[in-house]
Amino acid sequence: MTLPMRVRLTVLAGAALMTLMAVSPASAYAVICKSGRYDIDSRDEAQLRIAFGTSYCTLRRFSYRSDAENFSRNNNMRPGSSCSCR
Repeated sequence: MTLPMRVRLTVLAGAALMTLMAVSPASAYAVICKSGRYDIDSRDEAQLRIAFGTSYCTLRRFSYRSDAENFSRNNNMRPGSSCSCR
């Protein structure tokens, strides 16, 4: 494979990855219980684990913040109210 062809394939692969990441906000917002309180957070699981260690649990993920807010409101999981990961 020639160098120009490798460069072209690398650029195409990078563009495909960026497109996939931009198109799929599959789980952009999570209703979580952190340190005994409900919250809505936009970080992914790896970032949450770094930030809170084992003092959090994810209850459900949503593509849109409004969906996460509606879910928490409809299930009495208002941000700031008490919760447990057990």
